[in-house]
Amino acid sequence: MTALDARVKLLILVSLTTVAVAFRSPEVLAVVLAYTLLLLIAGRVPLLPALKKVRGLLGLAASVFILQCIFNRSGGPLIAVRGVTLITRGGVLAALGVLLRLLIVIFSALIVLTGKRRDYLLALDSLRVPYEISFMVLAGLRFLPMLRDEARDVLSAAEMRGLRIKKAPLGKRLKAYVSLSLPIVAGAVRRSERLSVAMEARAFRANPRRTSMRRLRMRRADWIVLIVHVLAAAAIVTGGILWKRPL
Repeated sequence: MTALDARVKLLILVSLTTVAVAFRSPEVLAVVLAYTLLLLIAGRVPLLPALKKVRGLLGLAASVFILQCIFNRSGGPLIAVRGVTLITRGGVLAALGVLLRLLIVIFSALIVLTGKRRDYLLALDSLRVPYEISFMVLAGLRFLPMLRDEARDVLSAAEMRGLRIKKAPLGKRLKAYVSLSLPIVAGAVRRSERLSVAMEARAFRANPRRTSMRRLRMRRADWIVLIVHVLAAAAIVTGGILWKRPL
């Protein structure tokens, strides 16, 4: 998967997320999720290290699933206690659809984590995306891990000074998080200022069309993967359309 052309990876990501948003049937979404996992396994993407990076998103998906089960009251009762319906069948189906949709988006994003960020900048530029937008997207992807690490360092420094945020009441915990967010924002502002100075020094946006010394070239393996993916995606979409339609 790492050796694939960045444009092929972006196409796979866009097509998988589009199919996940377009369909609501849990059966179709389960097939799309299985296909996404098959792509990751076939591409030899290290799943365990990748899952550690997105474990927060997986916890968020599990929380959304539980909330959907509780607050969605459609369908007949599934779990009831003394005549009070706690969970309905429609709520479970709706929650399952949301969970599968989120998992497809998360796992398909792991495809983009493979490879170099520079290749995705070249891919977006070759797809006629304005390079200002491409640069902003890549800069955001670069700054998010840095902000996460800085937030972790600030929290560790506060705990070393005797601040116990996790054991504090909710009100004091919120005040502590607000106070800790100030140095994080200040660090982000300093980084953005240094980045803007570096961009001005390199004459960013001096020319309407940006050139590059290296260009992406599609190889035979890239075309094979692209054709196979298009056929598989077309089969999944066709099967999803005909799933509820009587023959």
